[in-house]
Amino acid sequence: MNARPLVIAALLLGCSNGREAVGREAAARATAHAREGIEAVGRLQGGLQTVLAGAAPTVAAAIATPIDVARVRNRLRDLHDDRSATGRQLSLYPTWFVAAVGADGHAIAGDLEPARDYLPGKDLRTAFPCLVTALSGTAGSCSGDFVTTEGAAPRGYMVTAVPLRAAADGPVVGALVGAMTYGRVAKAIREALNVSTLRDRVQLAVGFWHHGRIVPSGMDNDVPAALLVPDALLPRVPAYIGERLAAGTPFTFTFAENQGALQWGAAVAPVPALGPGEGILVFRAPLRQ
Repeated sequence: MNARPLVIAALLLGCSNGREAVGREAAARATAHAREGIEAVGRLQGGLQTVLAGAAPTVAAAIATPIDVARVRNRLRDLHDDRSATGRQLSLYPTWFVAAVGADGHAIAGDLEPARDYLPGKDLRTAFPCLVTALSGTAGSCSGDFVTTEGAAPRGYMVTAVPLRAAADGPVVGALVGAMTYGRVAKAIREALNVSTLRDRVQLAVGFWHHGRIVPSGMDNDVPAALLVPDALLPRVPAYIGERLAAGTPFTFTFAENQGALQWGAAVAPVPALGPGEGILVFRAPLRQ
C-alpha cells in the first residue's frame, strides 16, 4: 500500500489546523485589544470632562445678555492655544468641535472660524442627552448623531458636556460641549495599539459598531483613508453583530484571506459608556504565519 497520499493528507491537515490556531490566537489577542479600547474610551471621556470643567469659567464669562457670538467663539478658539495649559491638554483629545451652548440648549458658537461654524442656533439637546443633564448642573458623557456641515450626512459623536456658571455657586447659564467623532477615537486607539504591538509585527484595524454600521469605513472622511476599516474586512463581520451587542454579549470570530495564507482573528465587545448596542471591533492578523 502506498502510504504517500496518507502522509500528504496528514501534512495538509496539520497545516490547516496550524493556520486555524493562528486565527484563534489572533482572536484572543484582539479580545485583549478590545478591552484596551474600551478603557481608552473611558479615559478620553473622563479626561476631556476634566479639561472642559477647567475651561468652563473662561467661556462662561463671555456669556452675557445680549449674547455676543463673536466674543464667545473667540473664547472657544483661545482654548486651543498650545501656549496655555488648557491648549496643551485639549490637544491630547481628538475633538471634532468644542461648542458653547445656551441655557435653552441651542448652540451659541463653535470653535471654528465664522465661515465654517455651522453650530450657532442649532438645538443640540435631542442629539446629545448628556447636554440636558449638564444644563441641569451635572457633567456627563454620551453619544449621538449630528450634522455639523451644511448638506452633510449626520456623523456619530462621543460627547462630553459640563455646566457653565457665571459664578462658582451661581445658576447654570449654559454648557460647554466637546465632541469626538467615532472615527477619530478609533484612529487614536489603533495608533496606540500599533505602538504596543510593534514587536509583534501584526496588521490591525479598529472600528466601532454604531447605528448599524462600522465606523470608520466606506466614505467616512474624518480620518485618513489608510485608517478606515478596509472594505475587504466588512463582509467578514457576522450578520448577528447587532443582535449580540444589543444583548451586551462580546464574541470573537476568525477568517482567512489569500487562500488561507493570511489568518485573521477579530473581537467584538460592547462599550456601555456609549449606549446600548454600541461596540468596538478589533481585527488582528500576524504578518508572519
